[in-house]
Amino acid sequence: MNTLLQYFVGLGPLRLMLSSAAIIMMVFRPVSGTEAIYEGWAVFPTLLFPALTPIIFMLLLLDALMSRVLMMDKQSSEEARLQRALWTDLGIAGLLLLVWYGYFSYLMAA
Repeated sequence: MNTLLQYFVGLGPLRLMLSSAAIIMMVFRPVSGTEAIYEGWAVFPTLLFPALTPIIFMLLLLDALMSRVLMMDKQSSEEARLQRALWTDLGIAGLLLLVWYGYFSYLMAA
């Protein structure tokens, strides 16, 4: 448990918020073909999350790229932390792509 806590603390607060936002969007993905709802709490999964998912995806890839750029001139401990951040970003971006692929492919086909 302590190792997991150190891992999340090592990511930093902004990366942790970005990863959390991506995970929340994966959990609350609407079913393909769901009609948009314009009022109430259903606005989040039917309107906001589909609009924010590509932005979050690109931010994860940008953070992975910046982690790689910053890794070039760092020492071993900082390099290891950035390496973990890089693989975390790429892993979550891959999962986000897999989870939302069906939804967006349905929209593109319609």
